[in-house]
Amino acid sequence: MKKILIIEDDKWISASLKLYLENSDFLVELHNEWLEAISKIKNVKPDLIILDINLPGKDGIEITKELRWFSSIPIIMLTARSSELDRVNGLEIWADDYIAKPFSPRELLARINTIIRRMTVTSTPVVSTWKDVFSLYGVELNVNKKIVKVDSNPIVLTSNEYEILRKLIQEKWKIVTRETIMKDIIWYDKYIYDRTIDTHIKNLRKKVWKIDFILTIRWEWYRINI
Repeated sequence: MKKILIIEDDKWISASLKLYLENSDFLVELHNEWLEAISKIKNVKPDLIILDINLPGKDGIEITKELRWFSSIPIIMLTARSSELDRVNGLEIWADDYIAKPFSPRELLARINTIIRRMTVTSTPVVSTWKDVFSLYGVELNVNKKIVKVDSNPIVLTSNEYEILRKLIQEKWKIVTRETIMKDIIWYDKYIYDRTIDTHIKNLRKKVWKIDFILTIRWEWYRINI
């Protein structure tokens, strides 16, 4: 069974989510404050984290920044704020997805299943035309170990960022459309209506320390700058 860690200070929301997700065959652990949760994540290593952005003491954005120093576990952020700017800000600090309160537990479950299904598919050892390691302009991607290095230094990517980079490097000089990223990589059609893909691309450029490593062509296509 997959393990989910919920960090949410609203005990009614966290208890309701725990019951709903346990009835959907997940193991669920609750935490109401960030410090205990950080320690638990290092020891338990959950498959996915559901994180409230508005926590006392340290908010979800700061917690995500801290987590990303040592973990690439997928994070879904919960927040009462629903503007596009808030959503983009959440993704820019390396969360994998974002859902605004009030939300449907069924929608949250669908997003959880999408992320976990994608992780399961991409964790399968790759054969056929893939090599174990691809390297372009100092960016090295180890497919089987899912490790990315820039100039020999390991970097931490979210699952979405890793899969987008992997696709772009796989295609080399060929373009990759937004629709391909949306449907084949992220598996979430609604992303075409917001700036989520743009945010993932911007994050990748920052993390590989090479602004021109990924080209954007007419805001609809992307490819490695070869």
